Amino acid sequence: MPTIAVDDCELSYEDYGAGPVVLLIHGSPGNGKAWQRVGERLADRFRIVAPDLPGHGVTTPQAPGAVPDVAHAATLIEALVRTVGAPAVLAGHSYGGVVALAVALRGRVSLGALALLEPVAVSMLRMAGDREADESTKAVFDTYIAGVEGGEPHTVRTMVDFWFGSGAFERMPEPLKASMVRQAAVNVRDVRAAFREDYSPAACRRLGMPVTTLVGGRSPAVTHKIAQAIAAHAPKGSVVTLDTATHAMTTTHAEAVAHALAALA
Repeated sequence: MPTIAVDDCELSYEDYGAGPVVLLIHGSPGNGKAWQRVGERLADRFRIVAPDLPGHGVTTPQAPGAVPDVAHAATLIEALVRTVGAPAVLAGHSYGGVVALAVALRGRVSLGALALLEPVAVSMLRMAGDREADESTKAVFDTYIAGVEGGEPHTVRTMVDFWFGSGAFERMPEPLKASMVRQAAVNVRDVRAAFREDYSPAACRRLGMPVTTLVGGRSPAVTHKIAQAIAAHAPKGSVVTLDTATHAMTTTHAEAVAHALAALA
């Protein structure tokens, strides 16, 4: 697995295929391999670059005492873009969608198109004026954060069931459940970082590239509200709904996701 050094951090990433770059940012918890089913469907036409976010895979975590910050992850992704070249598509799933959106909004690197797969950009609800959805969602995650930071990592089921549907955690294979519990503290840092993001209509209107947000037809209503808020403010924004999908679309609907990314590219 190749790596690049960025200041005092090391960023690791998957790199395979050939052609225009498609850069894929995973959700939390996870790593670049989370995109494998999608990437293998694109690798005959595109160069797939799938980094590990800070604290995931073998990428250096953000310093323990630092305030959780999406900008830190965005800086690493921008360095990767300068290394591998401007992507035809920058795609991010879940928390990775928050990071991808931050890269696009910062405007420090060139992007052909932006694909956001159920980005957990909850603060978009506040920008859209949906105070009730914003506050109720954050209340759920405040309880989750308090549980994990209070020494109850199994509270991660709250996060899983919110985004993937009621009972989703219990339906997971035991090894996956154990992995989610082990990584709960890392996920909490990412949740804190995502909630610190502040979006404005003016900033979103400066997104010059096509911005497509993919949502699952079986996903929670808040996911659709976030997608609609992004599409309403990005000049070239659109929403694609995968009718039978949930938040797990990169795994369960890899063919449809790959098709959407190829069309954007």
